[in-house]
Amino acid sequence: MGQNTVPNPNSAGAPIQPSSKGPAATPKLNSQDMEMGNLPGGDPPPSEPDIMQIARVGDIVAMEKLFESSEFDATYTDDEGITPLHWAAINNQYAMCKFLIEKGADINKKGGESIATPLQWAAQRSNYYTVNLLLQHGADPLITDAQGYNTLHISTFSGNVLLVVLLLHQGIPVDVADSYGHTCLMWAAYKGFPQCVDLFLRWGASVHATDEQGFTALHWGLVKGSPLCILKLLEYGSDRFAKTGTGKTPAITAKDLNTVNAWHRALKECGYDEDGHVVTPWWPGSSFFLKDKRGFMNKSLFLLPVALLFTELMVLAHLPIFLSIPVALLIGFGFQWITNQILEYAPPDMRHLHKTVRILGPKKMTYH
Repeated sequence: MGQNTVPNPNSAGAPIQPSSKGPAATPKLNSQDMEMGNLPGGDPPPSEPDIMQIARVGDIVAMEKLFESSEFDATYTDDEGITPLHWAAINNQYAMCKFLIEKGADINKKGGESIATPLQWAAQRSNYYTVNLLLQHGADPLITDAQGYNTLHISTFSGNVLLVVLLLHQGIPVDVADSYGHTCLMWAAYKGFPQCVDLFLRWGASVHATDEQGFTALHWGLVKGSPLCILKLLEYGSDRFAKTGTGKTPAITAKDLNTVNAWHRALKECGYDEDGHVVTPWWPGSSFFLKDKRGFMNKSLFLLPVALLFTELMVLAHLPIFLSIPVALLIGFGFQWITNQILEYAPPDMRHLHKTVRILGPKKMTYH
């Protein structure tokens, strides 16, 4: 999502993603890559003072001795602005983080190549408890790094739902955008994290928000092609015909990025044809169904079993036994067929019965 082309560079409609090291960097398209850039890993450079190594391994006793010598304190920073708290946070050294905070460490100090805070370093590794500790002591989740990502964006990159929930409870606006206009919903859809997509939508994220190039979350969902992400976005009212700044609709984007199958499957699940138009049921009274699908389904699923039971009892009571049993079975299968037809047009969240082996048979249980 940013200034470099994504998965299919030959596709004219391919959206654009932010690079991992700034506007001029080579794009990194692997879903496992870190948008934070080359944050330091577990081992600091050999030339770093001992204080950094001590913070990394969480040796509180050694850190206390170092402070007692007055050679270092908790506010120490190296040439890149990195503090011991950064190292403790990224290595999930909870006790060390708490110790450094109590000793006066600057909790919102920016440092490193990405110019990020200890909170962002911890979030980049999905260190839930360390993130929570830093937040409790005043860490600001809205501070952005050199690439314009705040802590919620960084947490979304890894798809850690618990961490995202924790941050949303800090009052971060769910539609807060990065420097390119990408919301967390767009990132979750692009990464193919249906749980995060569902969470952001339930939290009130806008499906109509667009980035600098006019891409919506639905466009970004079609880059990865996750059927469940696309399905959720359609359920919450994403514009199926929204155009980007270059006139690309979701259908064109799906074609350019070879995710047409996922697009069509999601459309069908939500009651649309392959062109994105509402499918009109063929049975009599379908106009009432389209006015209120959920109400119609609730009434139908309540009344059909009653009608089936009444019909079966009447058949068994008035026909000879050798005739009533096959007729009753035939009527039962008929009612099942009717139910199956109705469920084809039901809202996606009401199709659980429709997806069971009892209704579909084991060979059709392939939708993931």
